[in-house]
Order: sequence, then structure tokens, then C-alpha cells
Amino acid sequence: MACLAAHDKAAPDGRFLPFLKLIEKGAGDDRNFVKKGVSWALRGIGRRSRALHAAALPVAKRLAASEKAAARWVGKDAIRDLTNPKVLARLARS
Repeated sequence: MACLAAHDKAAPDGRFLPFLKLIEKGAGDDRNFVKKGVSWALRGIGRRSRALHAAALPVAKRLAASEKAAARWVGKDAIRDLTNPKVLARLARS
């Protein structure tokens, strides 16, 4: 998911929306590389377009409010990245 979000510039936004449910499901996994990969995928999807940003940010907020520590980490990491002024400025230009 993360590689597709980063490298397939021609993929339509609709291709990434089903991934958000998988990201939310996998965010509770405590394994370090899994939570980093989930965070990478969520951030990558949220950076692609304004529409995907609008879909990814609520997922990140739900994860940040989770009872599971790994999901909270993923959510907070994604919120920090997706609300970064540079990211928001780049999305506004697109």
C-alpha cells in the first residue's frame, strides 16, 4: 500500500480508499515494522490528494483515540505528518 501510494502517480484516488479499512484493521499490531508500515501507508495515502487527505485524516484521528498503544502511535504519527504546514501547502497547490 505504501509503495503504491508513493510510486504509482497515475493510480486514481478510488484505488486507495479500500486500503483505509485495512490500515485501520492492521494498526493495532504491536510489531515495530508492522506499525511503521501501516503509518507509512496512511501518511502516503493522505499526501496524494486533497480528497484522500480528507479521507485519511479522520482515520488517523480515530486511531489516535484508540485504546491500543500501537494504533495510538500510528494515528498520532499520521496526524503529525498530515497536518504539517508544508504538506497542507503542497496539497493546496494540487
